[in-house]
Amino acid sequence: MTKTPTLQLRDRPVVVAGNGASIADLEPGRIRAEDFIIRTNNFFFEPNFYLGRRVDLAFMAGDPRVAPFMFETLYRCRQDYELGGWTSHNPRVVRAGQRRFGALYQPMRYRDAHIQAEVQRLITRYQRHPTTGLYALLMAHAMGAEEIILAGFDFYTGTRRYPFEPGPHFRALMGQDLGQRGFDQHLHALELDLDILRALRSRDDCRLLRAADNPVLAPLTELAPLRGGPSLRLARKTPPQDWVSRSGIYPISLLKLLRRGSLLMRQAQSYLR
Repeated sequence: MTKTPTLQLRDRPVVVAGNGASIADLEPGRIRAEDFIIRTNNFFFEPNFYLGRRVDLAFMAGDPRVAPFMFETLYRCRQDYELGGWTSHNPRVVRAGQRRFGALYQPMRYRDAHIQAEVQRLITRYQRHPTTGLYALLMAHAMGAEEIILAGFDFYTGTRRYPFEPGPHFRALMGQDLGQRGFDQHLHALELDLDILRALRSRDDCRLLRAADNPVLAPLTELAPLRGGPSLRLARKTPPQDWVSRSGIYPISLLKLLRRGSLLMRQAQSYLR
């Protein structure tokens, strides 16, 4: 994995790729090999290199208690990917990533105070936080991107949540119903994500495109054009089947035990009310 300096991306299409299952069915030509690629969270579980081996920036978020195991799993995949850098909006996730990827860290930022204030206003209004993909989109905007292609942004509208099957650790920590429950309503809200997209669209300093048809994105984005030139080469890989069982001296079994204890306590409190 190699470090790439922060780039100004005004003249280069930027692909912000979520983890939706549609990432596995992209039409050739919507995304090109030389585009700047931003991936999110658990992309390394994908059974194929859907967007190639080069990851110019990884946006890492999610549960900060899980983050050490996510970073450790990525570290064990370091021969598979050319990682240019990573970032996060969550200080606890940033701390978790420093152990293995400290030299590649780039601080999360916004293009200007106006969009930062608008995002914070929306967070306050909805009492929720944007999904990781939306934070990654805001980072692309901050880096100067004028043409942003959204890929794998399914908003849980498909029959599958991910293009891979979560392993036992993944399901134990994130919920056995992970593939069916849609948005985690206590953390995120669809309208919050859509309002951030509307705010970016209204600024006229970036063009929002989508790599595939999606009923949620269609009113707010244009379909990315088919372009000539070098296309992405789809290659198979041997991905990890789950998060690693240990990060440093911290076993994932302890986190699972604490999570179960917390659930039982909440159930007991609910019963006593």
